[in-house]
Amino acid sequence: MSKVASADVVIFGGGVAGLWLLNRLRQSGFSVLLFESASLGGGQTDKSQGIIHGGMKYALHGKLTKEAEQMASLPERWKSCLAGDGEINLSGVPVLSTQQFLWASQKLASKFAGFLAGAALSSKVSSVKKEAYPAVFQHTAFKGEVFALDEMVIDVPALVRELVKSNQDVIFKIEPLCGDELKFGDEGALESATVYLAGKAMEIVAQQFVFAAGSGNEVILNQLKQDNIAMQRRPLHMVLVKMPFDYALYAHCLGLSQRPRITITTHHTQAGETIWYLGGMLAEEGVTRSQEEQIQAARVELKALFPWLDFSAALFSSFRIDRAEPLQPGFLKPESTYSKHIENMTIAWPTKLALAPQLAEEILQSFHEVGLTPQRCDTRELRSWPMPPFAQPIWETAFCKNSA
Repeated sequence: MSKVASADVVIFGGGVAGLWLLNRLRQSGFSVLLFESASLGGGQTDKSQGIIHGGMKYALHGKLTKEAEQMASLPERWKSCLAGDGEINLSGVPVLSTQQFLWASQKLASKFAGFLAGAALSSKVSSVKKEAYPAVFQHTAFKGEVFALDEMVIDVPALVRELVKSNQDVIFKIEPLCGDELKFGDEGALESATVYLAGKAMEIVAQQFVFAAGSGNEVILNQLKQDNIAMQRRPLHMVLVKMPFDYALYAHCLGLSQRPRITITTHHTQAGETIWYLGGMLAEEGVTRSQEEQIQAARVELKALFPWLDFSAALFSSFRIDRAEPLQPGFLKPESTYSKHIENMTIAWPTKLALAPQLAEEILQSFHEVGLTPQRCDTRELRSWPMPPFAQPIWETAFCKNSA
């Protein structure tokens, strides 16, 4: 006879989406188990730049898009949590920067002067006096203009640890979930899932099952085979630069596109080295390039944007990541969160780090609508099962190989 553990809700996926939901469910009195087959905060979460978007990067031409409107309230929600008085106490999570900057070259500065004129944007974006420019733009060779954007950048590894801290008793390491071990009833509900680790097997029973595992959601999608839900992968080719100088920068470079030409955040390794993490159009367009070509493209871009800096001693590394998301027409980027409730299963993607609180709220609301109430919890058989390790920040591991 197989061993059995039970809870009100079972979550598969130990990224920011699953961990945020875990906290909110336990606050609401539900018993919860969370299973992760790799590392906590791994996958898309630990590759995040930590930006709590408020949608302004999607309104770079002075008009609020639907995507920007969806995200407008997010920074305030996160600020409450980071101050210790929000839905989750994140007062232990460092804020790397309280704001981001937007900068444009001298040639484009006049174009973006009108950007500030829009009433819908004026409360989120403001001009910056030259003496308050980030240090890297204090050089006399910089002839552009800098704006301040009311969007913070947080320490993602610390966020993951904070979300795990009070839940270590219900988070367990498993081997990758196998679709054949998902047992469905005659009406289509998921009756149980059998998980494995180091030769041990455990049957998991719950009222509700949540799949929030990013690309790992493919396991349940393959079993359900429903036409109205599918997954897409949108690739990025990110670049990390180990800097020979210590300029902290959190900024989007404005170009001719509606997307930032380049997005830069700054992180520090345990050894105190300064890392610039590069995203934006560089990362999106870089998916067709080899690693050598992408690093060269990054060198050329940084030289063009910061001609007064000498990057000859900088070390570069690049890596690819697929953003796993709900399938969109034309493979476009989703404008908000996604959760689909099927029988007693929820398949969910936050689509962005900043949207994790909103996704959890949507799932909680769906549980209230189906009348979920706390009933059973028996985790005794899982006591000997370990917790997954925490993911190493990508900037700690990227330069171990493939650097240039």
